[in-house]
Amino acid sequence: MSTDLGASFNEQYMNINTKLKKRFMRKPNISEATNEFIALAIQCEHSEQPAFAGHAYVGAAKCEATAGNFLGEAEHYLAAARQFMKAEKKLKMLKFYSPDRENLEAAIGCFMQALNKYPDKSPMRTSILMELADSLVMLNLKLEAVAYYEQALETVDDKTRKLMFMKNLVNLLIDCEKFNIALETANKICDSNFNMPDDILTEIQVSRVLLNLLVEPADDNKPVSLRQLFIDLLNDTETEAIPFNTDLQLKLQSIIISCMTADVSSLISVSSEVRQYLTTHQNNLLDTLIKEKRMRHLSLV
Repeated sequence: MSTDLGASFNEQYMNINTKLKKRFMRKPNISEATNEFIALAIQCEHSEQPAFAGHAYVGAAKCEATAGNFLGEAEHYLAAARQFMKAEKKLKMLKFYSPDRENLEAAIGCFMQALNKYPDKSPMRTSILMELADSLVMLNLKLEAVAYYEQALETVDDKTRKLMFMKNLVNLLIDCEKFNIALETANKICDSNFNMPDDILTEIQVSRVLLNLLVEPADDNKPVSLRQLFIDLLNDTETEAIPFNTDLQLKLQSIIISCMTADVSSLISVSSEVRQYLTTHQNNLLDTLIKEKRMRHLSLV
């Protein structure tokens, strides 16, 4: 490409399009145009111009659509989506703000174009949705990512994968401070009869305890399993639903009682002792819980 990369790209892109439009007495050579678009895209990638590469891959995808090669079309839309997303991440890294989100919207559009080429329950749909969601998380657009995680969940039948996706979704909702929905999702996990390893079950149950104390849903809105969890915890009942070690169970009891009695000092005290057992998301939940209880206490003084 020449020094003026933008002008060079536009010229080459238009030349390929012009060839396609010269139908006259013969059909355009779709295969040749596809290869030229791909070559142009690779050239742009090597020049570290992902947005240009994305547009070239879109050109290749449209050629494949004309030829009726829908899998090839999907493949090129995916390549375009990744290049547009790369361009967006590059802008973020350079701390440039794009108010119209041109590259990001192009990436999302290309992911959706690729998605629509696969059957409803295809593993590729799951992969595309998760890739888009993960990219949005990396861009700190976590609330937008939630919608694509939820769509991905609808495409998954395998219980192990579904469990991991739901667990990740709970943590993502906590990051977005959507505590009500996070609690509902955690409740669904525990009520879905997943065969969970003890470490995952412990994580979900601890999150449910903290989310419940933060959200404070009415008893009528609590599923039986959540009400039973608190009863068993406070009564030292041994059950498969709470595979906690003794120290963690005692600390959770103290947190629950501190919240029930509005004893903020005790809550702060026990929080320093329980943090070693908590995940990053749960520690953030605990910080939010302490903040909420402290603000409520100050408002009553």
